[in-house]
Amino acid sequence: MKKIVIENIPSRSYKRRGVVYEGKPEIGRHAEIIPGASIRLYGERYGNAYERTFKIGDEAEYDSYNLSYTGSIVSIGAKRVVIQDKHGERKSLDIHQFNWRNYDFDAEETFKNNSETMMVI
Repeated sequence: MKKIVIENIPSRSYKRRGVVYEGKPEIGRHAEIIPGASIRLYGERYGNAYERTFKIGDEAEYDSYNLSYTGSIVSIGAKRVVIQDKHGERKSLDIHQFNWRNYDFDAEETFKNNSETMMVI
């Protein structure tokens, strides 16, 4: 399979009140994708180097508020990563969103933090 390398992962462009805001590249944040197999996130964020590799079936974060919502990766494409939650619902994240949520993902730490938050409620 062909490896796709995205240097300085760009954010998505969007339109608000008729004004188009162009996506901006995230300098120093990169992805290496093998569609259908894996995605490697690497680079530097806030002065700290990072490198994480995810494969189909690995756990990853797709959303957060008070808790971090995680699921299993079911698809990795050139532009999107699809995560299935425990209820079977699929969440599709573009590469920028996936990198932003998962560059420092640690399943054990996420479980611990979610458990502590649930104890407070």
